[in-house]
Amino acid sequence: MASRHTQRESVLGWMASERLYEEYLFFYVLILVFWAATGFFTFGFEIAGYSPAENLLANFLLFIFLAIMMAFTPVWYRLIFGTQARLQRRTDEIYKQVEKIEDEEKRRAILQHLELDGALPPRRLQKWCLIGLAWFALFEIFFVSAWVKDLQLVWQPEWVNKIIAWVHDNTTFPPLNVDRKIFILKLDKDGFFIKNFQSEQEFLASELGDVIVFFHLWRVLIFFPTVFMLYVLMGKVIDWLGMNQFRHFRVGRYWDHDRFSRFVLYSMFIVPIFVPGAFVALFKDLEFTSGMSLNKNSWLGEFYLNVGFIFMIIGFKFIYTWLLFWKDVAIYLYRRIFK
Repeated sequence: MASRHTQRESVLGWMASERLYEEYLFFYVLILVFWAATGFFTFGFEIAGYSPAENLLANFLLFIFLAIMMAFTPVWYRLIFGTQARLQRRTDEIYKQVEKIEDEEKRRAILQHLELDGALPPRRLQKWCLIGLAWFALFEIFFVSAWVKDLQLVWQPEWVNKIIAWVHDNTTFPPLNVDRKIFILKLDKDGFFIKNFQSEQEFLASELGDVIVFFHLWRVLIFFPTVFMLYVLMGKVIDWLGMNQFRHFRVGRYWDHDRFSRFVLYSMFIVPIFVPGAFVALFKDLEFTSGMSLNKNSWLGEFYLNVGFIFMIIGFKFIYTWLLFWKDVAIYLYRRIFK
């Protein structure tokens, strides 16, 4: 038994010395950025003699092609770097060492430990979440480059008009505390839009308003999938960056009051601000990301607004940690009372 325990500890110490998860993600992101950049510089092309709708269709076919290329990101990685690349060799060595452990239960435990510690490549779900986020970004580049021209939609069939009308009917105008609906719109008094329109209603009734409303509805549709995908990708990374220190507030038989106090203090600030703040800004507020819909340069310039999703994920991690804390408290009380 002692030799097996020593073997397990030595294997863990050797294999956990590198964080393969982030390294793989880094190279995958580079490949995805290449295909996204290809779309950024090519979307919006026009073929002479084609109608606006036909040009839009041609651009959409290019979008489909680039999306398919993105789906093969792990394949592109192997083709570019080969099977003898350092990351691939390191991954193969890890799995070979794990296979040498005879006890199946210990083998599974080691794999789980390595995955939680970032010492294994991304799982299939994590790869597809990364690719899915890239698809969302690619579609937005396609939308602002090919579907929007001269601040108006080049193709606006009846179903698009119905969607826009539905958003109009479910938008609250100032004062925002009256007749609350799904979305809100209050133009910034120093912003670009208020200088060109007399009121929020006039703004929404314009062709530019149609662009922003339609783009915002797209952002609403991908809001919850984006949160889920980012949580799958970033959840463990946030743990590694410091969230793990709040997983347990007991050190042996003693309560770590300093750690618990810091957790409560951070929670009081992060949870009520990050989660509802990001939700209102990215889901409800029509103006917050409106600049992204004007053209591809403005989309790129305001892409940083998506950091709101990261803030929301951090807030969810604190909520999840609270749930684990109260679970531990319940288990502790149960054992003290009934055992």
